[in-house]
Amino acid sequence: MWRWMIGVILLVWGQAGFALTVDVGMLTQIDGNVAIVTGKAGKNPATAFQKVALGDKLVLGKNARVRIVYFETSRQEFWKGAGEIELGNGEGRSSGLKAEIRNLPPLVARQLVKTPVSGQHGKTGMVTVRSLSSDTVESLEKQYGEFRSAAADDDTTPEVFLLTGLLEMKEFEQAHTVLERLRAKVKSTPALKALISHFEPLIKEAFSGK
Repeated sequence: MWRWMIGVILLVWGQAGFALTVDVGMLTQIDGNVAIVTGKAGKNPATAFQKVALGDKLVLGKNARVRIVYFETSRQEFWKGAGEIELGNGEGRSSGLKAEIRNLPPLVARQLVKTPVSGQHGKTGMVTVRSLSSDTVESLEKQYGEFRSAAADDDTTPEVFLLTGLLEMKEFEQAHTVLERLRAKVKSTPALKALISHFEPLIKEAFSGK
């Protein structure tokens, strides 16, 4: 019994040392040199659509920019410039940088939790329990339109929301149509390039698994 209790205590201490592995948010957009430091993997380049955990640290190079959405608080932070950001449960902290903050509708954050990573569509990558705030494509697109009209032109978070919702609804043809529409806007909105690169293989994988 005592051995078991000591093991639990050591496990908790160990988790405190490298931060909990529960996802607290997602990097929805990255520009420039951004690295992420985690207790498990150390320091590595950060990537767009990467989920982040409590206690992770972002290291931004000169002229770098990153957008983060926190799942619990529906808070979006936009950071730019050289510095470090420690990720908490619902907000980031930095001694040298200040974030632009925007509160998103809770349904947006709930949907972003389910954004899959490439190669993990289907049972491993998508949440199988249907918990969309939208039960039809029409209502999803209406919510997207409202989100899009309130977002900055170079903020691709609304498109992440829309494509994630379409994939969960298994509306793969519609997702492909949206992707083609976005592809035509890359020249005027370069930030869409990373989004297309992420979702294109997911949509192809979804079609092949039909």
